[in-house]
Parts: sequence; structure tokens; C-alpha cells
Amino acid sequence: MLSGFFISVTIGNILNMVYAVMTNNTVILILHFLTLFFIFFAIVFVFIVNMIILESTLVFSVKRQNRYIVLYGTLLFFGMLILLLLPFDLVEIHSRGYPIWHPIFFFYVVSIITGFAIIPLIYTNFKIYFRFETKALKRKWLGYLIGSLGVITIMYLLVINNLLVSASYRSIISIAGFSIVLWVSLMYYGIGSKLKS
Repeated sequence: MLSGFFISVTIGNILNMVYAVMTNNTVILILHFLTLFFIFFAIVFVFIVNMIILESTLVFSVKRQNRYIVLYGTLLFFGMLILLLLPFDLVEIHSRGYPIWHPIFFFYVVSIITGFAIIPLIYTNFKIYFRFETKALKRKWLGYLIGSLGVITIMYLLVINNLLVSASYRSIISIAGFSIVLWVSLMYYGIGSKLKS
């Protein structure tokens, strides 16, 4: 499940780099849509990992995991797709080639990722942290928790970036986006690497 997060984020970032050099508005819009989907979809895998840690696969079965992933993915994918296909230009391509979101599209995306992924992820992160009793586990999980909060912050900054038409803000966010390497590394340190004996 954790590798699903890294794979999904990687696909989203590759698509983002591809459409950054495109000039055709339709291609930019399609690749932007896919970029959003893969980056925002990634968070659900981290939440599932947390649920497995909290409840084990006996309680939070593979069937329940798949059901949640499909529900979240469907709401995210088809909700954004329907909004993009409406004849109201809820996502426009700026003359400089980057997408600009209408507030309706912004609020839909933020509502879905916040309600179905971000809030459950933060809640389970803290719940797991306070369940650990050993200092070594708490320290490692704290790294994971800080890393996931960093990833979430970057995601929200990028979402706001798509709403605003500000060249200076976009430049700041582009620079801040490089910190994703730090946050993902902290997540890996916290849960992906083994504890030393």
C-alpha cells in the first residue's frame, strides 16, 4: 500500500513535467487533470496503511480497503471530470500555459481530498503516535507524521496556486515544491525503513 503512494505521486509529477512544456491547451488540460488525479489519489494509500496499522487486515480487510480506494478514486476522478466537461470553463488555460481554477472546481477538489483523505490521515497519524509506548517507535513515527504534514501542506499550497493568478505566488510555490523531497524522505524514514535493534 505504501508503494502505491510513491508510485502515484511519481506518475503525477512526471505528467506535470510533461505538460509544463506543452503548448496545446487541450493536451495541457488533459495532462493537468491526470496530474491532479494521481497526486491527490496517492494520499488514500497512506491512509490505508494507517488503518492497517491501527486495526490490522483482519478488521480493516482487503475488501474494505479496496472499497474505500475505489470510492475515493471514483469521487475524485469522475467528479473532476464532470466539472471539466461542463460548459462553464471551470479550468482555463492562462496565456502563459498554466491552468487556472474556478472557485467551484477548487472547492470540490479541496472538499473531496480533505474529507476523504487528509482529515482521516491526520487523525490516524496522531492516534497511532499516541498508541506507541517505546521512544524509538514514537521518534520514527514522529518523522513520518511531520513528513505527511509537509506533503499535505505542499498539496494545499499547490491547489491554492491553481486558484490564484499571481506570478510571484506561483514562483514561491514552485520553489517550495522542491521541499517535497524532504517530506517524502521523512515519511520513508518513519515507516519505510527498518528500526535498528
